Amino acid sequence: MPLYEFKCSKCGTVEEVFKRTIQTDVEPPPCPKRGKERGHQMRRIVSKFARHLTMADQLAEAEAKWGKEVDAAMGPEPDVGKYARRYESLSKGLPTPDDA
Repeated sequence: MPLYEFKCSKCGTVEEVFKRTIQTDVEPPPCPKRGKERGHQMRRIVSKFARHLTMADQLAEAEAKWGKEVDAAMGPEPDVGKYARRYESLSKGLPTPDDA
């Protein structure tokens, strides 16, 4: 399903035309800014293509671009062992299910 782009030679307005098949004739749309002025003629242009990145590529680009800022904002990694030791020390005096 092709998507055609047209650009006005006078004002630079860009319009898109969608067609169901390639065999369909494509008529340029009228320029939305033409009014009573002459010279607004829509001409077909070559569209830019989009490059779709995988999630791994997106993460790699984000890491390369913002890695240092993210690391600075997040701070150092937490010491999980410290939390485990603290939990262990706090849970020593708690009753067990067998005490009920």
